[in-house]
Amino acid sequence: MALFGAFSAGKSSFANALLGEDVLPVSPHPTTAAINRILAPQDDFKHGTAQVKLKTLEALQDDLNYSFSVLHLGKATIDGWRQIASSLSPEGIHPAGLPHFGFLKAAALGWDQIQAQLGTTITADLQQYHSFVADESRSCFVESIDLYYSCPLTEQGIVLVDTPGADSLHARHTGVTFQYMKHADAIVFVTYYNHAFSKGDRQFLTQLGRVKDSFALDKMFFIVNASDLASSEDELQQVVTHVDQNLRARGIRLPHIYPLSSMNALEAKTSGDEALYQSSGFASFEKALGEFAGEELPRLSLQAAIQDVAAARKRAQEWSAMAKQDEGARQKRIQQLLETKEIAAERIKTFGTVDLSRDMVQEIQELLFHVRQRIGFNLGEFFLEAFHPSVLREDAGQLKQVFVDCGRELERTLVRELDQELWATTLRLENKGKALVHTAAAATVQDIHDRDAVLLLTIPEEKSWPSPDWGDLQMDAFIDWSSMASSFKSPKNFFEGGGRDKLRQTVDPLIKEVLGVASEEKQQQLIDFYCSQAAGAQERQASIMQEQLKDMLQSMLQMLESPDDTESWDLLANQLMSIEQSIH
Repeated sequence: MALFGAFSAGKSSFANALLGEDVLPVSPHPTTAAINRILAPQDDFKHGTAQVKLKTLEALQDDLNYSFSVLHLGKATIDGWRQIASSLSPEGIHPAGLPHFGFLKAAALGWDQIQAQLGTTITADLQQYHSFVADESRSCFVESIDLYYSCPLTEQGIVLVDTPGADSLHARHTGVTFQYMKHADAIVFVTYYNHAFSKGDRQFLTQLGRVKDSFALDKMFFIVNASDLASSEDELQQVVTHVDQNLRARGIRLPHIYPLSSMNALEAKTSGDEALYQSSGFASFEKALGEFAGEELPRLSLQAAIQDVAAARKRAQEWSAMAKQDEGARQKRIQQLLETKEIAAERIKTFGTVDLSRDMVQEIQELLFHVRQRIGFNLGEFFLEAFHPSVLREDAGQLKQVFVDCGRELERTLVRELDQELWATTLRLENKGKALVHTAAAATVQDIHDRDAVLLLTIPEEKSWPSPDWGDLQMDAFIDWSSMASSFKSPKNFFEGGGRDKLRQTVDPLIKEVLGVASEEKQQQLIDFYCSQAAGAQERQASIMQEQLKDMLQSMLQMLESPDDTESWDLLANQLMSIEQSIH
């Protein structure tokens, strides 16, 4: 279960209420929190111990360089970065740069204590764990933490993953976030009562909207935390309606929203106050979560089980009928099966080599066309958000530098948007590739069955495909904002005198050209990767089907040469039918 949301949303409080104990420290506002997994004790890791994986020196250098570039500090050298970081002050820094300011300050403060341990994994107790999570001078060096903790939730086998906030430095690593979206069995997004969605929240929710329909189940839960702050039921309903409208605007239709008080729920669980637990709203959420985990998730596996049992039952019935034939009929049947064997094997071989690349290429081209269209359509919104009066104001200090920072923030927003669009596209392409392979496999199985009704092969289940190993999208600054700063005379002229509109007319075609080139480069990577994945899936499934055919024919031929007690086959068929009915 992956938790997402801004730091101020109360994710840690929500996680503690879910765990039933005060486990996670509630941090004021860290900008560098790492991925934090809470799971049941196992192997040598006892209750209350944590595995803290620290960043490598190379990974830290990458973070330093990124923050230096955002703050226009040049290149971060191992020898000199701390001196520069220590001398920084927040005055004149663009709002988007403040998290980077905080990160550099924290890293400089904790460097002497941590530097020798970079790249290692530390086993920590609960007290040390709390310091690695809550103390930013230590948490800024952490890659990930696994806390082994025994409580009712983890003992059920549930792994709770507290992810970095949508407004943290880690939010730029969209590939990591996407993997948790893709592989989590349940996604919980936490927002705080009556708080506006941050820019990071909006980008994250837009990504959820992109991928929601690609999942087999609706696995998303939306939490409105601190609902006890509502003065009335009407006020609470207005907030829920506001959240619902925002989610729908991001493409999330029919969201499951749960207003609750994590603080009251935790107090209720620790004190055993059932009335407080019910009034906290947590009971409704946990009931829905239990139904999802106990009924909806297993239903996917049960559907596959029903198909397998049904196929086995039909085979038992067919074999029973064959075993009851006389000697002459059985010998004739043996000859038929031997003839069919070669034809069926050749049909499977053909399936394993059929070229699906044309359909995959067409799908990739269409999807990327729509990616470019969507980004172009939203460009105006991103532009207005980047060049906003609240940032470009008279008292902002060095206005020319702030102007350049606004342009650079627009670039970073667009790069993240394209990056997230591309990751969402990989999920759609995986589903498309699997569908193409499944359709071809189904046709093969049906052809063989039409040739001989007793040959009931099952289509092999296709596991999750890997994602392309391209990391996050890397694009250098692609517009020279400094050369355009001369046109910025004053905030009044810019916002009221048409300066912002003229700037947009100038940069729009430049931005679209650069993003178009970037998506074209990724297009060939996607074609190579997903055509290869589809071909690999065909090869795997063809191999499994050949083994099915071989084992099935061998068993049937043995049975026809020396038929067993036919009553056994009848009994097996009846037992399988009972199992099939009980699953239904």
